[in-house]
Amino acid sequence: MFYNYNKSGSFEYNECSGSGMCSIAPSISSFQEVMLIILHSITFYVLKLEKLNYNCNEIKKSLVANISNLISSTVYSDEQLLNIIICNYNDLIRLKREYKELCKSRDIECRDLKLKLKLKPNMGLSDVLSLGQRFINIKNKKMDATQKCYAELLFVAIKSVSLSIVKLLDFGHENEYAISKVLDAVNTFNFSTFPLNKAKILISDLAAIDLELWQQRKDAQTESFGSISKTEVSFSTRAGKAILVSGSSLNDLYNLLNYLKDKKIDVYTHGDLLIAHIFEKFKEFDNLKGHFGTANDNCVLDFATFPGPILLTKHATQNIEYLIRGRLFTTSSIAPKGVTKIEDNDYSVMVAALENSKGFARAHKRDSVAVGFDINYLSDKLDEISEKLDKGIIQNIFLFGMSNFSNEQADYFDQFLKLIPKNSYVISFSYHCPCENLLYLNIANNFPLQLTVLDLFFSKIPVTSNQLTFFLTKCDANTLSIMISLKEKGVKNIYLSSCPPTIINPAVMNSFMQLYSINNLSSPKADLNKIL
Repeated sequence: MFYNYNKSGSFEYNECSGSGMCSIAPSISSFQEVMLIILHSITFYVLKLEKLNYNCNEIKKSLVANISNLISSTVYSDEQLLNIIICNYNDLIRLKREYKELCKSRDIECRDLKLKLKLKPNMGLSDVLSLGQRFINIKNKKMDATQKCYAELLFVAIKSVSLSIVKLLDFGHENEYAISKVLDAVNTFNFSTFPLNKAKILISDLAAIDLELWQQRKDAQTESFGSISKTEVSFSTRAGKAILVSGSSLNDLYNLLNYLKDKKIDVYTHGDLLIAHIFEKFKEFDNLKGHFGTANDNCVLDFATFPGPILLTKHATQNIEYLIRGRLFTTSSIAPKGVTKIEDNDYSVMVAALENSKGFARAHKRDSVAVGFDINYLSDKLDEISEKLDKGIIQNIFLFGMSNFSNEQADYFDQFLKLIPKNSYVISFSYHCPCENLLYLNIANNFPLQLTVLDLFFSKIPVTSNQLTFFLTKCDANTLSIMISLKEKGVKNIYLSSCPPTIINPAVMNSFMQLYSINNLSSPKADLNKIL
């Protein structure tokens, strides 16, 4: 049964439950606070320099990339954390100096920023993190509950859009307006009093921008990797040495496969990269053998049982603190402790590590999984659903969103589907069962492809219909933007499963849900009684 045995439909173990670390450590909170202070100070000078026609394009992209990195839960060494802080602090001091010199050379009055944070050359990480905790305490005393709520919601929205920007940049596409809007939002943290009304507008604007960026990434995916089709993906493994590729970067996977195209080395995808198998160009690689693992957010068990080198693609957020090092590689700008960095798409060090790996001693046969969809079939199916809705044959439509594949969710939807009336219909991106009134679309947590389906869906069924209910079963950096966008489009009913404290403070999440009339999942019976 091994590699990772889970009974059918059971996805109990994910990265969080496997490691027992499901919240943000105080040291990481302090690190993020220090970084936020440095980054919003950098933003102040970037905006000032831009007004003086100073070219800040590369600085802005670097700034956005640094903000997106604050989402990651990867484990850095103390030396790396301190180096990240010092490098960004030095950039801040340099920009401050250049701004003052430019003002002086042009005989312009400077509007300088009094820096909250002043680092001394002999400061260690513990000293810097102590400053971070002190700033957290000051902020908590300075802001009232409403301001703190909107400040954190704004920060989550900023991180989400920043991540969307850098993922789009991977395809060579730049959205200057989105970058400018992020900088505008970050700059609000430089105000002496947190601008509550502006923050509310910015949160809404950023959610809309996030949606636009996903649309652009959807087009970029098709442009780069060709058309999609429903595909049977093998979960079997064959005897021999192999490489595992995890994360979500299709570009990194493509670059690796292209590097290995003349080498007889098996490659397996992991996690959200399951989606790669549906694209036309990935089907050209004979050495892309299938998918390894059973749960999208599971790296602790899957990585421990894979007998070869593992590539963590850019923007991967796995917590690898408890894993054996030495065979982990990454294309990210900063390699976590014990992970080897891949430079300029040169995977030779990874191939060398493959020679010393055990590989699969024998083949393991498992059922394949259908991934993707046929756009023409989907369009016809949605026409059929829309017609039945108009005629009253279907009274309610439930949409199940992306999933972390927990047992708790599986049990909830097992019961839910047993209780719904026969005149209801379910469209699911997560839960699957052989039900007559359920259309399952496996798109492996790929948000751009989810937009493809939703755009088609909303072209046939009004988004404002009282007969629609959305269940968001995956809570990550993008979930906030999704909920705001759906609400502002006019969606009446949204239910959300539990959101890890690593994503957003639970108290702030509760306030957000009240503000936007989002419902918490309770029990299938209680939720159905409320909906129906």
